[in-house]
Amino acid sequence: MLDRIEDDSKAVILVEESGREIIVPVSQLPEGSRVHSWFTITMEEEEVVLIEVDEPLTQAKAAHAQNLMQRLKRKSGSRFKRR
Repeated sequence: MLDRIEDDSKAVILVEESGREIIVPVSQLPEGSRVHSWFTITMEEEEVVLIEVDEPLTQAKAAHAQNLMQRLKRKSGSRFKRR
């Protein structure tokens, strides 16, 4: 998942399976990438050779996060509730 962009030049990608970070140049990201995009990454000998946006997974994760926020807002006494 694209966690953040640093210095407008470095993309920090969190690798869920191994719990590590990969830092690649922003220019290496596929078109349409944005913070919280999920990717399929191909690596050879610890080097990224291909990054592809996994749009279905990105949408599913966003919907899940939105669902969790809605549940928090509905909970009584939640500081996330709209006033």
